Amino acid sequence: MYMTAGLSRRTSIGTLAFLFLSTTAIAQTPAPTVRAEFTDSTLAGLAPTKRVAITSVIVSFQASVGAKKEAGSGMFADKTESTSTLGLTDIDAAMQDAIAAEAYRHLKADLIAAGYEIVPEAEVAADASYRELISKAGFVNHSKSANLMGDAMLVSPPTLTPYMPYTMEGSRFQNLPSSYLGWGAGWGKPATPGGYSLMNAATFWKLPGLESQMAKTLNANVVKAFFVVTLGQATVESSASSNAYRTSGEGSTTVVAQSGLLPDQTRISFRSPTGTGKWQKVSPNKPLPAKDGDVVVHLAEPMLGSKDLFAVDTSGKQRGMWLHGVGDFKFTSTATIKDGPAYQREIDAMIATATTSMVALVRR
Repeated sequence: MYMTAGLSRRTSIGTLAFLFLSTTAIAQTPAPTVRAEFTDSTLAGLAPTKRVAITSVIVSFQASVGAKKEAGSGMFADKTESTSTLGLTDIDAAMQDAIAAEAYRHLKADLIAAGYEIVPEAEVAADASYRELISKAGFVNHSKSANLMGDAMLVSPPTLTPYMPYTMEGSRFQNLPSSYLGWGAGWGKPATPGGYSLMNAATFWKLPGLESQMAKTLNANVVKAFFVVTLGQATVESSASSNAYRTSGEGSTTVVAQSGLLPDQTRISFRSPTGTGKWQKVSPNKPLPAKDGDVVVHLAEPMLGSKDLFAVDTSGKQRGMWLHGVGDFKFTSTATIKDGPAYQREIDAMIATATTSMVALVRR
């Protein structure tokens, strides 16, 4: 099962719902919901056409998270600089593909149920603006990347070429990456050959205009979906004490491996044929939801999965450079998935619930 926890951006205010993953329970109980919101837009921003052209569905699997305690300043301050990371590196690529394909299937089903007509993939692929967009912004599937939380793997359904939004329509989450596994070299050479590059996303300013032109040509709202599957969290503490004879230090870490869906960045974006074609202005210095369309709906609260699907090895600990007897602490923890089928079912269910709730806001 998973749960949804309502947050007022920073503080949890409770557990709201549970989903039981048996067909009997699904048949006997109403479909679960989770809170979704518009991102600086309304339903009125969509064109009257009921046609939608899905150009991108990306599931971003978080592969690392971390925490860092900066060294203090002053004569008697703690001079240690400690870090703790939690990494997940063994996830099965075929399972990622299956999750992305199911996310795509569910998105289409929900849009049809909401009164939309799906433009066939072949018609989208034949569009000149789409071909130009993919030639400049597209990248290989299973592309290593990084975001504000840490490293991530970007996965799309096999029939769609992944591409990320122009960075001016992104936010700090996309534009200020942190990397603990060495995947974050996006400003230079991509971490995956032919993969995602933050430099490319930052310089290809024509992307919003091409999506807008595509929407006009196809007489359809261009649709993109982005789901961020989280990994958990890590914390770190350290302390140092000194006397006339020696300096000593202690460090500790706490890690929790727990899958979930990240709010705000998990979203569905619509580029309308009646829009201006100009990129949406989003502050790169604020952790706001991305707005890569004329109308965007986003997950407004976290969705949390089970903690017992993971095994966590916390044995990795070392001290860095010594200074007056005190070294920096580096904790490295590794998570592995104990039950792949259960993990896949849980992620599928969370994405399905989030999609249903977001699409409900744009029902015709």
